[in-house]
Amino acid sequence: MKTIIFFDVDNTIYNNTLSCIPDQTKKLLTELSKNEQVILGLATGRSLKKLGIIKDILPLFKYKVVMNGALVYHGEDVVFDEPIAMPDVLEVLKIAKEHNICVSMVGLDDEALNCKDTFVEKGLKQVRGLSPYVDAAFYESHLIYEFWLFSEDETKLHQMTERLPKFKLYPWFRIGADLVYAHIHKATGIKKALRNESDYRLICIGDGANDISMIEMADLGIVMDNTRDAKLKEKADHIAPHIKEDQLYDFFKSIHLI
Repeated sequence: MKTIIFFDVDNTIYNNTLSCIPDQTKKLLTELSKNEQVILGLATGRSLKKLGIIKDILPLFKYKVVMNGALVYHGEDVVFDEPIAMPDVLEVLKIAKEHNICVSMVGLDDEALNCKDTFVEKGLKQVRGLSPYVDAAFYESHLIYEFWLFSEDETKLHQMTERLPKFKLYPWFRIGADLVYAHIHKATGIKKALRNESDYRLICIGDGANDISMIEMADLGIVMDNTRDAKLKEKADHIAPHIKEDQLYDFFKSIHLI
């Protein structure tokens, strides 16, 4: 039986605070990739272009589930692609404007804001290390796969989402949230990626609210101790050490996964 392991990126295999891949994580992924019975995958809210932060290890992953499951790659080939329909894009932008919430529209290779203020700039640099430009008509020339919403008041984001039943909100810490189709998530993407695989054990590891779906579907769900989502820990079979401790290799060894 094969073992297929999907890893989240931000604060799971990539330390956002230090802007690096921890040494033990590199060691773990390199060793796992050499095992013919192990297949590695990524499941992230980032686009493929934004995975440059892990470019040194990106070739180790056979499957890449990006945009929170809306776009899936098998090697270099796209095997699933579902951007947000234009009427839904327009509805999100309309309701965001009514709630005075700035939105970043995330495309395949670029993203742009419908508005910008100092809070948005601070938030993007703190959480994403990105700084999209303002182009309120970005959606006219780009397919949109997800939105980033920005507000100091998370309640406002939830109130907005209540008016968008097709969508689901995945909050970040204080700064804002991802907004994606409710029927599209990491578990969706993983299922699409693995539709031609058989006889395998699925392991998923992550740290955020958008990882709940894949942790639930996994045969073995692992959650990083640095998660801020209590529900995620409740779903986990194992809790891995905080990313700042750089002990992921030792942890996998302790539970006999290497």
